[in-house]
Amino acid sequence: MGIKSLSVLFAVCMLLGACAGPSAALPQRQGHVPGVFQGQAVLDALGKGGADELLDTQWWTGFGDPVLNGLVERAISSNFQIAAAAGRVQEARALLRLSQAQDDLLLELNSIASAQKSDRHGSNRVGALSSNASAGRQERSVLGGIGFALPIDIAGRFDKEVEAATANLLVLQAQLRSEVIATSTLVTQEYLRLRGNQRQLQMLRDSVALQEQTLKVVQARFDAGLSPELDVQRAKTSVENLRAGIPPLEKALLDGRFRLATLTGRFADELEPTLLAVAPLPRYARNIPVSLPVQVLQHRPDVQEAQARFARAAADVGVAQADFYPSVQWMASMQIGSSASNGNPAVGLLIGSVSAMINQVLWDGGARQARLDAAKARAQVELAVYEQTLREAIQSVEIALTAVSASMGRQAALEKAVVSSKRSFEQAEALYQLGLVSFLDVVDAQRVYANAEQTLAIEQTDFASRVAMLFQALGTQGSADGMKKGDPEIALKP
Repeated sequence: MGIKSLSVLFAVCMLLGACAGPSAALPQRQGHVPGVFQGQAVLDALGKGGADELLDTQWWTGFGDPVLNGLVERAISSNFQIAAAAGRVQEARALLRLSQAQDDLLLELNSIASAQKSDRHGSNRVGALSSNASAGRQERSVLGGIGFALPIDIAGRFDKEVEAATANLLVLQAQLRSEVIATSTLVTQEYLRLRGNQRQLQMLRDSVALQEQTLKVVQARFDAGLSPELDVQRAKTSVENLRAGIPPLEKALLDGRFRLATLTGRFADELEPTLLAVAPLPRYARNIPVSLPVQVLQHRPDVQEAQARFARAAADVGVAQADFYPSVQWMASMQIGSSASNGNPAVGLLIGSVSAMINQVLWDGGARQARLDAAKARAQVELAVYEQTLREAIQSVEIALTAVSASMGRQAALEKAVVSSKRSFEQAEALYQLGLVSFLDVVDAQRVYANAEQTLAIEQTDFASRVAMLFQALGTQGSADGMKKGDPEIALKP
């Protein structure tokens, strides 16, 4: 086939594709992103002017607790959900390499070898060699060569498949980041709750001990005939009511150790030496740098995942559209050998061929159009999901900032309540010793003081947990690419 014929064939191929392939254009919409958060003042107060400061990817180290640091690092390297997400990323990388290999103008090489020996007689039969050489013609030939096929991607199908594989890798990398962020946040929150429960349990036991001392005083006054039995029974009731709060806290501590063990890929008994010892509730001691909505949307893994999903769906539209175009494949072969007949000297042979193959579906009952319509619909769905994800991301930051602000105000009020209730209890106890107030006043003052301390401890624990939730909402912590000890895909061990 000559060059001119091949050019005509190629032109026909392009014409067929142009006639058959509809446009794959997708609607473009741009969601509005606010310039600042509604709770920006809270974020500014937490940042204390650190607008240019970058968030540490290991944000939990801001609590200054070595035990917490060790738990989070162990969870990132040993958590099985992270391990599964990392495995999926590795698979996606391999599939991307496969798509790229197909896109590199795939060259298929085929070896060609043949040998032939025949005798031709007057009857044109092929039979055994004759002893009379003049009765027929004896031929021997040996050929060896190589052939190749080179597909021509005129519709860009391979490029779109690479784009889809790349987007799929980005989706799974974002999911890995989400798993790292979620796990680090859960570990931090569970640890903070555990330390907060330890503190509440210790305070409750102290309150029980204080009530028991009061009971002894009341019992002594009753024995001396200075107080009625009613005061003794009230004192006993107060002690037992406080003591009833101990078992739930002990159960919460045990449950917390179970959850931390699972998050870190361990069993509970392995964490007993670390977590049984009572330690104070850590407080976050660093500034939280100021962030704007656009910065949050750039870093949050759920936004990155939604964006990559849309990119993958858009690439699939291109793949579906490529089905309307014909496929072209150039083929060539070259053979070298020799041939001899009737005892004549062997003659060298050089045989070459070039050809082209075009495949074009003329009618398929609408199957290709249906696949294209489905791909475009999926892309529209992913675009809508992406825009919804943007709004939910901003919402989660706003809610986190509101929760932090409310907790800060509540703590300030509760701290004042603890101071005043403690003073009231001390005064009531002193007046009771002088017989100026009833024991009911003492019990009530003591109950208010104990409740104020417990409520403040709970709120301080919640505040620390809300700081962790704020980091998760900002989406700039726990990045798989920013871990100081390496990529979880590499660090994880089977």
